[in-house]
Amino acid sequence: MFGMMLLLLGLAQPAMAADKSEWGITLTPADKSVELSPDTLIVFTFSQPIRMTNNKELTKQSWTSLIQLTDGKKKKVPFAVNWNQAKRVVTIDPAGNLEAGQSFRVTLPAKKLKNNRGQANPQVSITFSTRKPVDTIAPRATILPGHGAKQVKLQEKVTLQFAEEVRLASGEVLSSKTAGPLVRLTDETGASVAHTITWNKSKRMLTVKPRGKWQPFRTYQVELLSGLLQDTAGNQNPTQRSSFATGAK
Repeated sequence: MFGMMLLLLGLAQPAMAADKSEWGITLTPADKSVELSPDTLIVFTFSQPIRMTNNKELTKQSWTSLIQLTDGKKKKVPFAVNWNQAKRVVTIDPAGNLEAGQSFRVTLPAKKLKNNRGQANPQVSITFSTRKPVDTIAPRATILPGHGAKQVKLQEKVTLQFAEEVRLASGEVLSSKTAGPLVRLTDETGASVAHTITWNKSKRMLTVKPRGKWQPFRTYQVELLSGLLQDTAGNQNPTQRSSFATGAK
């Protein structure tokens, strides 16, 4: 009778959580992994048969509710699940890939699953981070007057403004004194036009002015020479040209 009572008491108690070694849960990527690709998949592998604590079979839908994936701001990250019951492998595929240069946490809370011995799972949680995006885009300038502009005023300046920080590829400091070789200015005959160039660091802008004024009813071409500037990632600028025509005034 005493043995029967112990058995009944044992059945009435909730399943005790086993430690990680008893459960044999393997999780990739490894905890505190860094510089991971944004398309990284998260994989849980279980060394023994498992089921939900309510004895229901595990499905893709149940795994979606069990596993938690959050970013560094504790915001939930949506994901799809692939459940291979025969191999006891759960694959988490974040929707649209993970954000680059961010940290994440994936968690399987405790006591959501149980094994054949009736032991509830321990909490399993890891953190990892993805690598920052690589800048491979060459720096380009917005040139005004734009290519094909007509009736440009004789007092108008030519500006070349960059959307990102740039510096001289030679390693010299970019300034009004060193900006001269960056731009070539010619007229409709191809002859060089004397000009001055100034550099505004805060606006990331080169300003080109002819010595004197533009001549009326002339066509000019401003050319930014390639490979002389680079951005902070080391990408060098391409050649850019803009031709415009002046008016009477």
